Amino acid sequence: MVLKVLILIVLAQANWRTEVERLKLAGDATGALRVVELQRPRSSALEDEAGFLLAAMGRRGEAIGRFQEALRLSAANASAHYHLGVALWLEGDRVRAVESLAAAVKRAPANFDYWQRYAMAEQEMGDRAKALTAYQRVVTLRPNCLECRNSLSFLLTDQGMALKGAAEAQFVLQKSPENLAALSNLGFSYLQQNELAKAIAVYERGLAVAPQSAVMHYNLGLSHKQKDDLETAKKHLLRALELDPQLIEAHYTLGIVYWQDGVFDEADQHFAAAVKLSPEYAEAWGMYGTVLRQKGSLAEAKVALETAIRLKPEDPGPYSQMGQVLRLEGDSLGSSKYLAEAATRKAAKEKMQTEMFDRARAQRPKVIR
Repeated sequence: MVLKVLILIVLAQANWRTEVERLKLAGDATGALRVVELQRPRSSALEDEAGFLLAAMGRRGEAIGRFQEALRLSAANASAHYHLGVALWLEGDRVRAVESLAAAVKRAPANFDYWQRYAMAEQEMGDRAKALTAYQRVVTLRPNCLECRNSLSFLLTDQGMALKGAAEAQFVLQKSPENLAALSNLGFSYLQQNELAKAIAVYERGLAVAPQSAVMHYNLGLSHKQKDDLETAKKHLLRALELDPQLIEAHYTLGIVYWQDGVFDEADQHFAAAVKLSPEYAEAWGMYGTVLRQKGSLAEAKVALETAIRLKPEDPGPYSQMGQVLRLEGDSLGSSKYLAEAATRKAAKEKMQTEMFDRARAQRPKVIR
């Protein structure tokens, strides 16, 4: 009798995963958790599974504790690192989430799902260099993931590799000719190469696919602005905002177009809309302050420029504008102070750009003739 009981216990422990998977497929997370909790001795895999089930039941706080216990029992458990990262991300603890996801891909370098989630997290956190490296790995693991190729295309172009970005977009378009994200990315790569006619042609192709796409109208407006065709730019940017009044970049770019055209009242309105929608948008605050100065609204200009300086202190432009505002107010000492600071910031920016260019040139492969 004792032997029979022992055999049943051993079989139960050996088959817990099978039973848990059966219950999960049946939608019975509570039953699956009950099976997991009965198992002895406790292991990293059991704690990870318990955490997963708790998270599925909406009990993320408890789930995080279980994932942490799984890692205490075995720091090599890639699944527990991954699940902990996802749970922390959903809880808003993004810094620790990215650390956990990075640990997961380190321990399971061939896992596509782990790499994709890590890449997405790095991109959302704003570390585009790390996101680029991660997406390169993702595409290696799953070459036909078109969504992944699109992300890689954008990041390559964003990081100064427009030709490679275009190649990725064209790969997607060969598989999916009406893929809007790929068309947008291909146009972006042409813009970065200053191939304005090609960019316009691609975005017009995008509008043929999706005539009500606010993003495509914005892209076309931006392309025509770069071409100095301000009237056509206005037309597309205004249409973009009709379709999506919350499109921040369309407000900002339209503000620039009106400013270039000398229509300061319209420019003022669009920069105001941009900073209302995105209060951390330093460049929009700077341009808002510039237009307000040009309109003679000096007190409001100072507020906008002070905000721009606080958000992006390395940018020389708002310091220069503030110097001009103070000079108009008769504060020559304050004006000189800000203009001097603008010169210092400009020199620092130019020095940094020169150093970056020199590093890039030094790393460029030598041509053998």
